[in-house]
Amino acid sequence: MFVAEAVWNYVRTLAPDPRRRCKAALLALPDGDTKELEGDHAGFFRLRVGSLRFIFRHHQGRIEVFFVEQRRLVYELLAAHFAQFFDAN
Repeated sequence: MFVAEAVWNYVRTLAPDPRRRCKAALLALPDGDTKELEGDHAGFFRLRVGSLRFIFRHHQGRIEVFFVEQRRLVYELLAAHFAQFFDAN
């Protein structure tokens, strides 16, 4: 599994209890409260941990978690981060 440094940095800023829940949920992937995204985001998945949404994909036999944000913002910001993340790789 690959988790982007920006995702880990975000998780580190959380209070102890949410941080523990996020780490446990990430380590349990692909299990957990996951759902495949639709439309322009088809082929990607979200992991729900409380009000946070982690965005990941299955790529070359591994899970890549590359984005996290609050539910109210995640889908608005996702398109810009798709371009930034995937152009860099």
